[in-house]
Amino acid sequence: MPLSLFHRSSPKLTNPLGQADIISDEIIPGDKDKIEVELERNGNFNALQRYRYVTHWKYIVRPDTAPGRLDTEEDLREVVQEEMSIKNGTVTPETEERLRVLNAQYWHLSQQWWSSRSGLSHGQLRAFTLWRSQSDWYMHPSLVECCTDRQGCCARGCGCCTNRKVDPSRSLGIGHCTVECACCQKARGFEVSPDEKKKLKAQLKIEIPETDFYTTRMKLVSIWGLCANDWGDKHDTMIDAPPSYGQIEKGRTGLMKRLQEKIQK
Repeated sequence: MPLSLFHRSSPKLTNPLGQADIISDEIIPGDKDKIEVELERNGNFNALQRYRYVTHWKYIVRPDTAPGRLDTEEDLREVVQEEMSIKNGTVTPETEERLRVLNAQYWHLSQQWWSSRSGLSHGQLRAFTLWRSQSDWYMHPSLVECCTDRQGCCARGCGCCTNRKVDPSRSLGIGHCTVECACCQKARGFEVSPDEKKKLKAQLKIEIPETDFYTTRMKLVSIWGLCANDWGDKHDTMIDAPPSYGQIEKGRTGLMKRLQEKIQK
């Protein structure tokens, strides 16, 4: 089954002089080559995206804008998660004003996101569009691992990342936990002040520059849906729940077994 809804054969052009139709094989910038078309027809997600990635970096000459796009996406998630936290609490005049501010922030950030997306090369845009058309793209093991390492909800058994109900109008804010996640705030026992958030982000930019291996891995999985040494199909690598879920269930089963043994004694 083809992976792209946009695949078409070469267009048939009508000669303005009324002569017979002709078939144009001329290639214009952004056209898919024969290899990409064949990979789409084969339906192999990993092979198709890898080919697009290699081709993109072989010919591209523009600076990489992906790090800025990923920063914008994190800011969008922060806004959405703070909105959800406020709406789940008691509504006051102060919180209503904060929601108005957040609504404006989301709009401005969404404009940044779309502007950045518009700057993608043709092949990169096709890869990005295909990957993000998967509703569970952010549950790629590499992104789940990142959330777990940062002590987000994927490090616990709450299920927030898999079950977070994001309003359709806030679809750009879908993804893993930020400092504004209400569940994470409750788990750590304190809120992070605005000044502390700024300092933390500034510190991370120094410790993790745009050329760092971590940033490279995040770009690879977030934009292309790829991971080094992963040659399987997309559906073989995605997971429905963080690894901690299985560990928690295993621990619960072990606890019940020990209790039963004590009762029998």
